[in-house]
Parts: sequence; structure tokens; C-alpha cells
Amino acid sequence: MSSAELVPTFATAVNTWQCDENDHLNVQHYTEFGHEASAHLLHQLSFGPRAQRVAGTTLHIVDDHIRYLREFRVIDSVEVRSAPVEISEYGLTLYHEVRNPADGTVASTIRRRVVSDEPWPAAMRERAEKARVALPANARPRSVGELALPELSLAQAARTGLIDVGRTVVKPGECDEHGEFLPRHQFGRYSDGAPWLWNHLGFDRTAMQERGEGSVVVEMLNHYRRPLHAGDLVVVMSGLADFSDKVLKFTHFLFEAESGMLAACAEAVGMKFDQKIRKIMTFTAEDQARLAKRKLRF
Repeated sequence: MSSAELVPTFATAVNTWQCDENDHLNVQHYTEFGHEASAHLLHQLSFGPRAQRVAGTTLHIVDDHIRYLREFRVIDSVEVRSAPVEISEYGLTLYHEVRNPADGTVASTIRRRVVSDEPWPAAMRERAEKARVALPANARPRSVGELALPELSLAQAARTGLIDVGRTVVKPGECDEHGEFLPRHQFGRYSDGAPWLWNHLGFDRTAMQERGEGSVVVEMLNHYRRPLHAGDLVVVMSGLADFSDKVLKFTHFLFEAESGMLAACAEAVGMKFDQKIRKIMTFTAEDQARLAKRKLRF
């Protein structure tokens, strides 16, 4: 392992339209930051988008693991620094550290795994080996990754206790230069379906909002199974995999409606959040008894 350091790969600032009911940056945008940072990091390893086109190489994302450590609010500056973690003949693991440059704090960590349909060019692999860093402790999976998510079809989903939380259409503006549904919008579909899921679990989201209570996600792991394209019909089904006195572990399954195929599936760790004092809340005994009846049956 070399003594390489993280390099700058992305910079922006938080906009009002990117924030949610908790007045902080919505989870989907962290995914977009990591997605764009990945392209810049590959360029710094001599294998950016143009080089990939010249080589006739196609990359596929295997999964994104994200930990949300601190909030970003409106007008906050955002900086991403990155480095490769592992490289093999076809595989590559990237690490992105999302920082608030105003105080130097780490707001999020992103571990992305990608595969190439061709072996990596020798020059790129040599650069990646020299630039490798160890994955920091705060970027490693903490509460996700141990659950074996089944390869469900849409027709099988309801039998497990999953509920329908979203039915939409993939729009051209939600796709990348290859015409594939962008990761950010997959995370966005999960986020948009969250109120349906919380209501299903017996938490009235409208009443919660009136009391100054919100919900937050502290960790997500999304597996990209099959690409979606503009015009595809999307169904998101979600449910409760497990819970404790403060934590809910959700699962999300994203299907293409016409074929019923599974396009992506995710684990998410969520909590109730006091919006006034910015603290995590504890579930009552009554809440926990109700949650036990809503657990999925995989």
C-alpha cells in the first residue's frame, strides 16, 4: 500500500431545492456527488469518459455504500476528495470523502464498486495501484451488508410484506450519457417513497411534521442489478427488515413494471429525528410492538 492521499474530485454548494423537510441535504444528492467524483477520479487515473470511449470500454456500477455522518444545510460548500481502494483485472473500488470545507468535517463517506467489461488498461491499473488508500473505519459498512436481499420479481414482492411506495416513469433527463437511469434518481425514488413506508408502519408523517419530528437516513447500501432506460415504468416496493429502540432497517426493491424484473435493491438505516434539537428519538414500547407486526418475511 502506498502513502497516497485523497485528491479533489468534486466541488459545489447546497441549493434550497436539494433540501428536504428536515432542512438538510436530501440523501439522493450525496449519490450524485459520488457519481460525478468517480468520473473525475477515473480521469486522474488516465481513464476518463473520453478514454473509455476510445477504448470501447463500458463500466457498470456494482453497488454504492454511503454513510451520512453530518448534515449539510443551504449554502454550505461541498468538497469531495477521492482515491482508489482496490483494483483487480476487471474490478475497482473507489472511496469518496464528502467534506464541508468551511470547518473540514467529513459529512459523508461513499464506497463505490465498479466493474469493466474489458481488463483495465495497464497504465491505468499502474496509476491506481500507486494511488490506493485504505478504506477508513468510518467508511466501512456498520449496519448494512449482512442481509441477503433475495432476487425477487415484482409478482413475488407482496408475499414478503413489501408494500408499494412509488410508481413512476424514467424520464430522459434522469439518464446518463449512455441512456441509463442515474444512481441519484434511484436513491431519490427510495426517498420519495419514505412517507408511504413510515405511514404503513403506523407513524403519521403529517402529525410528525406538525410536532417537529422528521426522519433521517444514516446509512445506505444500494445494489445495481439491471439498468433502466428512459420510458421504463418503475415500481418501488419497500418494507421493514428489522428494528431496535432507535433504529429502523428498511429494504427497498426497484422493479421495471412491464417485465417485473428487479433493477436494484437497497438497505437503509433510518431513525426518527427531533427537528428542533437535531437529535435522534427513541421508539416507545407501543411503537415497537406495532413494528414487530410489520417485519418482512423473506
